[in-house]
Amino acid sequence: MEREDLIYTVALNRALRYNGKVAKELIDAVESAKAVFELSARDLKELFGKEYTFFNDILRPDCLREAQEEIEWAASKGITILCSEDPSSGYPEHLLEYPDFPLILYKLGEAPLHGKRFVSIVGTRRSTPYGQSVCTKIVEELSRIKSGATIVSGLAYGIDITAHSAALENGLSTVAVMAAGLDNIYPAAHTQYAREIISKGALISEFPRGSESLKVNFLRRNRIIAGLSEATIVVESGERGGSMITASLVCSYSKELFAVPGRVSDSSSQGCNLLIANNMASIYCNIAQFTNSLGWNLPIIETQTSQKELFPEPDGEKEKILLALTHNPDLDIDQLAIATGYTISELSRLMLELQLEGRVLPQPGKRYAIK
Repeated sequence: MEREDLIYTVALNRALRYNGKVAKELIDAVESAKAVFELSARDLKELFGKEYTFFNDILRPDCLREAQEEIEWAASKGITILCSEDPSSGYPEHLLEYPDFPLILYKLGEAPLHGKRFVSIVGTRRSTPYGQSVCTKIVEELSRIKSGATIVSGLAYGIDITAHSAALENGLSTVAVMAAGLDNIYPAAHTQYAREIISKGALISEFPRGSESLKVNFLRRNRIIAGLSEATIVVESGERGGSMITASLVCSYSKELFAVPGRVSDSSSQGCNLLIANNMASIYCNIAQFTNSLGWNLPIIETQTSQKELFPEPDGEKEKILLALTHNPDLDIDQLAIATGYTISELSRLMLELQLEGRVLPQPGKRYAIK
């Protein structure tokens, strides 16, 4: 893209509050970003049918000067501006499949954004030791895929930073999607992680310098996390929050969604359990199941410490259930509770764990079959 065209595109991105869909419609209507700035207030009103506040920004004399300064600042910091109107810029073209794509992205780091095997990992900021352990294990498993994978997350506290850190430790590329400009690392406590990510992956944002980490920016950031990857894994989440919004976006984009289940009594797992119960997400069991679901068909490098399953082997309680089903495979869950002496709540938890371990399969009528 010529420098002049880039100036007009950056200026349009700022004027439209980073609304890529409206910007694209404007560019298509008048054939270029430059032509947008040649429109009068009357022309804009005729195009949209009524007046909008962003008209004033497009018509403001300083708009183009500020865009030029923005481009010069980015160049001085080694930041690349990826433009949706310019395929050669490195913009991830698959984002264009979604109506809310960003017009431009700022990128700091060498990792490309258009490769295969991008996996987003998201979760609560208030992660538990269980969630952190599972997240680290998932990333370690992904590192054993031949040619590896790229881990995408949001640099936030909890599961996000655990995913980034595990990727760095296991030699995987990782991309952090920011909710502010690249001049404002948020949270500041993760500045050192951000530096490491730049050297082994990339920081990206649709927001120019000086942008604050507003709540709405985090919501907008989530759509990029959802759109960049072939699949998203929710490790821990409450019933509400950013991770659940990201999960909804993944589903609306018709992409693969996985969730790690937890105990029904844990608030940090209620969102994941809800996604699974509502058939919005598949249960993440192990790397083989995950890669098969995505059709990757790639060899997995086994190590001495690698395990077939993410979750522990069945204990004596589960063996009691398996023994009961062996003697009477027609038992439903209520009859199984009587046979084993477990409450329905205890039995439901144990049956879920047995499913995750690949020992039983759910059947119609609240029954289970031994594999």
